[in-house]
Amino acid sequence: MAAVALAAVAWRVREPLPLLAVAWVVLLGVVLAHVDGVVHRLPDRLTFSAAGGALVLFGLSSVVDGGWHRLVSAVACALGVAAFYLVLVLISPNGMGLGDAKAALSVGLVTGWFGWGVTVAAAVAGFLLAGLYATGLLLLRRVGRKDHLAHGPFLLLGALIAIAGLA
Repeated sequence: MAAVALAAVAWRVREPLPLLAVAWVVLLGVVLAHVDGVVHRLPDRLTFSAAGGALVLFGLSSVVDGGWHRLVSAVACALGVAAFYLVLVLISPNGMGLGDAKAALSVGLVTGWFGWGVTVAAAVAGFLLAGLYATGLLLLRRVGRKDHLAHGPFLLLGALIAIAGLA
C-alpha cells in the first residue's frame, strides 16, 4: 500500500522538499489508516507527527524557494479542514471522532500546498468514498445503521486521490 501511495504522489509532486513532506504524510497515513480500520483510533503521536513533519518540510521549501504564499495557503487549508471536522465532532460526537479532526490537519496541509481546489476535492472524495463503503456494507447487511465505521482511511485516501490528480 505504501509503495503504491508513494508512487502516486511522486508522479504528481516534482519538487524535492514538498515531495518529502507529502511522502511523510503518506507513510504515516498508511499506518493511521490501518490503525483506525482495526481499532477505530487515530493516535495523537501519529496525527501530530504527520502534520508537524509536513509543516517543517513545507516551511523549509518556502525558505529555499521563497514560496511563502503556498505555505500560507497550506496552513489556512489545514486549519479550515480541521475546523470543519471539529464542528462535525461537536455536532455529533458519536458520528465523528476527535482523531479525524486531528488527522484533517495533515490532510489539509498537504492538499492545501497544491491549492484550495485540491483540498476541497480531497474532503469531498473522502466523504464520498466513506459513503459508498458504508452503503455497500449496509446493502450486504454487514453493518447496521448504528454501527461505527472508521472515517480516517477515507479521509486519507481522498487526499491521496486529490493529490494524485485523479479527483
